[in-house]
Amino acid sequence: PVVQEVGPFVYRAVTVKDSLDFETGQSQMNYDSLGSTITYRPRKIYHLVSGDPDSTFITVPNIPLLTGFSGIRDSIGITKGIAKNVMLNNGRGTPFVNVSFTGLLWGYNDELPCFKHTRPEECPPPDGEIDIFSKDDDDDDWGDEDWKRRKRSTENEALGSRRSSDEDLSRIKRSSLDLDLKRLNYSMLEKPKAELVNCRCEWGLFRDKNVTIRKPVTINHGMKDLSMKGWVEQFDSSTTLGWWEDGSTCDQVGGQDGATLPPLVSQYQEMEMFISLMCRKINLKFEKITTHSELSTYRFIPPVNALGSHTDPDPTKVNLANSCYCRESKGFSCLKSGVLNLEPCKVTPDLPRGAPIALSFPHFYQADPSFREAVEGLRPNKTLHQFYVDIEPTLGFPLAIRPRFQLNAIIRKDPDIAVMSNFPDELVLPFLWAQDGFDEPSPDMASAIHFGLAAPRQLPLLGGVVLLALGGAMLLVSAGCWTYSVRRRTIEEEIPLS
Repeated sequence: PVVQEVGPFVYRAVTVKDSLDFETGQSQMNYDSLGSTITYRPRKIYHLVSGDPDSTFITVPNIPLLTGFSGIRDSIGITKGIAKNVMLNNGRGTPFVNVSFTGLLWGYNDELPCFKHTRPEECPPPDGEIDIFSKDDDDDDWGDEDWKRRKRSTENEALGSRRSSDEDLSRIKRSSLDLDLKRLNYSMLEKPKAELVNCRCEWGLFRDKNVTIRKPVTINHGMKDLSMKGWVEQFDSSTTLGWWEDGSTCDQVGGQDGATLPPLVSQYQEMEMFISLMCRKINLKFEKITTHSELSTYRFIPPVNALGSHTDPDPTKVNLANSCYCRESKGFSCLKSGVLNLEPCKVTPDLPRGAPIALSFPHFYQADPSFREAVEGLRPNKTLHQFYVDIEPTLGFPLAIRPRFQLNAIIRKDPDIAVMSNFPDELVLPFLWAQDGFDEPSPDMASAIHFGLAAPRQLPLLGGVVLLALGGAMLLVSAGCWTYSVRRRTIEEEIPLS
């Protein structure tokens, strides 16, 4: 396959960590005054800054269909045949789809993801689907015109609600700096990954990430131990992730929250950072000293074996500590260095095999060469594709942070399904890469850090000036008192009392 990079499409993200529950008024951020933690449930509101994602159409893997095929891969006989036909006859039915970039992220029409959803009474079966449970009674027999009228009525009602919701979201995006985002009613704006809208199913890769409240994160606030500031203690109210090998360090919650780091960072220390989108912690090591707004920073980057396989024969890329991310014993494939199989962390009750998604750095940067050799059009570049964080070492503030990652579809050959029979046994195909964070501090942030660094050095001088001023004032008061006393004695001598 040949891939071509398009974009970039730039979105501004506003993170709200302390929004209030509209019904109860309770904050989504809770400070444990008796302990050492603070828990928050973030929301992110994305606003397009540049690019034209609405009119940019791309051909990408059909993730819902590939996910369905992955779930029946090990099935046999008539069961697999029936499931296969249902998947091919509902939705788009091809391994690749052509959609707008906006559609890929925030939602496009595909009936398959809503196949198990309960359809409203007003909605007829999707086009091409026969309702085998419909009654033949005359009283319940809806003609084509009846269905069309009822569908139009339902769509108009849903469209009115949808327009209201979308208009509210647009207004929030336009006015995010002026609105009190803490007290907004978000319930009308939250969306699931797949949903029936106007009697049609809508699915988007990040449809449930915009505005929707996310899982709770508990971090150490550092009041009792400053060196623990920002350390992730729990994720989704648990000290384990439940995705990787039971009892292993891989499955243990930990690492730094990317936005909150402890002070007094050393060049010689290693740092772990927890990235929920990556479903894991990632190790970072000091690379070099950089400068932002005349502030010196330490750059930390993942080592070349950060995503290394525990079986890699290359001693520079092998990483034995990553063995607990391999879930081969549970039926999930373990990929070569540089690519992590995310299927285990996508498992849900409805998706017992997860979704066939793998994670890597963009363009397979630092990955095993076989991944790039299988796909044309990739050009890994350290400057463009490296994950890094630049930290002001004294205060521990990140002045630049660029988590960069690539999402890849895991496409597997299946001789039982005609449209999947000509693929390689296992192909890891890139379809999206993104970078989060920022590469320069704002002027206000830089100014505040300059002040914070200078204040301790200026305190002794300031204290000296204050003491000198106080001493001078006391000297003047003493001199005034002495002069007054002398003048009073002189007057008493010149004018004797009788």
